[in-house]
Amino acid sequence: MLNNLKATIKTTVIYSFGNLSTKLVGLVLIPLFTSHLTTYEYGIYGILEGVSQIIVAFFGLGLYNAFYRWYWDKNYADKKKSMFFTILCTVAILSTILTLLFSQFSSYISVFLFDKPEYSFLIKFMLINTGFEALLIIPSTLLRLQQRAIHYSSTYLVKFVINLVFSIYFIKYLNHKVDGIFEAQIIGNIIYFLVLLRFIIKNIDFKFDSSLLKGMLKYSIPLIFSSVIGVLLSMTDRFALKFLSSLSDVGIYSLGFKLANTIKVFIVASINMAIWPIIFKMMDSPDNKRYYSKLMTYTSFFILFFVIGFSFFGKEIIKVLAHQTDYWDAYKVIPVISFSILFGMLKDISAIGLHFTKKTKIFALFIFYTLIIDIGLNLILVPLFGIMGAAFSTCVAQIVLFFFTYYNSQKLYFIPYELKKIFSMILVSIVLIVLATFTNDLYLPIRLFLKVVLLFIFPIILYFLGFYEEVEIDRIRKIWIEWRNPLKWKNNLKRFN
Repeated sequence: MLNNLKATIKTTVIYSFGNLSTKLVGLVLIPLFTSHLTTYEYGIYGILEGVSQIIVAFFGLGLYNAFYRWYWDKNYADKKKSMFFTILCTVAILSTILTLLFSQFSSYISVFLFDKPEYSFLIKFMLINTGFEALLIIPSTLLRLQQRAIHYSSTYLVKFVINLVFSIYFIKYLNHKVDGIFEAQIIGNIIYFLVLLRFIIKNIDFKFDSSLLKGMLKYSIPLIFSSVIGVLLSMTDRFALKFLSSLSDVGIYSLGFKLANTIKVFIVASINMAIWPIIFKMMDSPDNKRYYSKLMTYTSFFILFFVIGFSFFGKEIIKVLAHQTDYWDAYKVIPVISFSILFGMLKDISAIGLHFTKKTKIFALFIFYTLIIDIGLNLILVPLFGIMGAAFSTCVAQIVLFFFTYYNSQKLYFIPYELKKIFSMILVSIVLIVLATFTNDLYLPIRLFLKVVLLFIFPIILYFLGFYEEVEIDRIRKIWIEWRNPLKWKNNLKRFN
């Protein structure tokens, strides 16, 4: 199991560089966006960003999920290239048709979202970009399935540079607004596709397998509804703010959400890219359940460091990134959104049993129930508490969804997850975050020092609560002995090659 955990950590680190590049675009450009876009305009972008996620699920038919499940199935070992071609063709054709179809109704969509038809051109830009995103998920998934983490990350780095350069050019020098963001993303996706073209051709067998596609669609179509409802669940907060408050509140909330969502895009997504190929490869391994259990525990421990860190320093980060003071209240939602991301990750790992038993239809039902709860909470809390009401609604919904998923997945495929340890970590982190809020009015150097101290106290408190097993404490001692001397770091790093 230790070797599998080491492999997971190694690939997670490599994938994180690729994911960091995509998220860095959003972070590096926040000062540009907040200086050239009003909170109202940033709210428009926040709505369109969420809508594009919903459309991606339809365009791609959720086939990348089936790709994960079928790729490592020994019954299809000789059909991997034709499988890739079949999925790629299906998504390409469907994305093209749906982009053209929805574009005909762009004015109506603009009126529905923004009460005016003037933004129909933004809808068209968003649809084109979404079509590319849906298509490019497929070769990106193949890179992950083949565990080509370096190739994946390097190509994403190219996309990052292109996106960054053209975003600055369109917004700063051509004075474009939200349209400049989508124009840069479209160019970045086109160049990303061209960079991957050689890899795509190399892995294609030009044979369309309709029988294979039918089986994969049977698996993936329920996940489309799960994905769509899941995105609606993540977007309910912004829609509630738009209809019950204002687009300016959507803009403020979107900035706080984007910063907290860095945890998901950079950390959680990198971990998922590393672990899911390994999870499916280990389906028949004798020690797989212990690996899955420890995976949830260690992942929660790691992510909570970022949850605490972003919650501690959110106020300072927002003030550095956002030039206009109108945006500064965004820091208030960061802790709550960060915890909702943590529970989203717990939900994903707890669903292993549903994937193994192919009970994917249950997902849509769980998420639908949760969506109803989330809508109800937003209707009650947003008028009372504004952006904080939206944030708490999102967090409660993710907690409910986690428990739904965990309970039903365990009935089908029991895994001895260490929930007691996980919830003790969450409780300790909440206490530390509350304590950190009392330092917010102190002199900047003093409050930064105190927050750093509180952050490093986190693992120490867990030690006194009996969190670590003896073998884990022994392993920590060995790591400390190996890495405490900086002169030995070069030799230590060679072992990871």
